[in-house]
Amino acid sequence: MKVRGRPGRGVAASVLALALALCGGAVAEPIPRSGRYGSMAVVVRDGHVAGVFAESRGGADGMPSFSCIFLLRGTLSGARAAVTTWYPGETERITGAFTFTAEGAELALAEDHGGCPMATGSMVGKPYALLKGAPEAGSEPESWQGVGLVTARRAIFRPEPGPAPRRGSYLVENDPVAVLERREGWVRALYQGGKAPFVGWLPAADLAAAGP
Repeated sequence: MKVRGRPGRGVAASVLALALALCGGAVAEPIPRSGRYGSMAVVVRDGHVAGVFAESRGGADGMPSFSCIFLLRGTLSGARAAVTTWYPGETERITGAFTFTAEGAELALAEDHGGCPMATGSMVGKPYALLKGAPEAGSEPESWQGVGLVTARRAIFRPEPGPAPRRGSYLVENDPVAVLERREGWVRALYQGGKAPFVGWLPAADLAAAGP
């Protein structure tokens, strides 16, 4: 007759260590979330990711101004997405990889967009780090539906869809926004580039938008 004994302490310890390692790996997996990541506003919905990157340098004391501006879109596989990036109105598409990390996110492109090496540094080869920012009051990233870039010379905010007020806040070409709501021909947009977040309605024709 065979007698079954309990596993030795070494075997039990190994099994416990393996279980803890597996649990720890699951907990450490970054969760894709909408929000601000450095100079990029990111939207995550239904397994897809969209983003708008906008950063400028120079333009003071006689120095030339350089800008790194583009839209991004891709499909997530875990915490990573193969993405396509582009600048509104241009046919060129640059591919890359966008990855959520414990500190925020990383972006690596096959080649740089014009102006980016001077404004931000190259995004080719070594992944470009995007640190997660704390949500600003009233921004509610979970409610974002998309992102966009202003393409009009001046886009005037409205309290509701309709005629523009004679005086009011406005955005200019290449200002980035998060899209909160869409109606036929209109978007309710959030701008975070000022002293405080600002929300208002803009004509959809004034934006180049990207949604997940």
